[in-house]
Order: sequence, then structure tokens, then C-alpha cells
Amino acid sequence: MSVQCRVSVDDSQFIENVRFQVVPRIGESVSMSRDGAFANLRVSRVLHLPEGESPDGSLVVLELTSKIL
Repeated sequence: MSVQCRVSVDDSQFIENVRFQVVPRIGESVSMSRDGAFANLRVSRVLHLPEGESPDGSLVVLELTSKIL
């Protein structure tokens, strides 16, 4: 089973849907394809939305950063 999350990178307005095996925790690093290349990103924020808040059914929003914390 996987969890669909809405992901925003470096405070970008572009948001994409990404599936994870488990919801990453703040401070963890994740690898994902970004602009055709793989990037290692760090989780800076995790938001759990109340049911019905997200139009696509994603109830978890992740904010990721490429900057070293």
C-alpha cells in the first residue's frame, strides 16, 4: 500500500502528486525525479489535511527543500 502526497519543492507554486511507501518525516531525505534528473531533497514540512480539503484526494502535503538544513 502506498500514500499519495502533494509535493512542493523550494516554495515553488508547482505542485505534483507523488506516491510514497510511507509518509516521510521532517528531516528525512527523499529522492525523486525533478526536471528529468534525480534529486535528493529534504523534508521541511508535513501537512495532514482534514478530509475534503484537497480536490484530488491527497490528504498529505509535503514541502521539500534542496537546501541543506
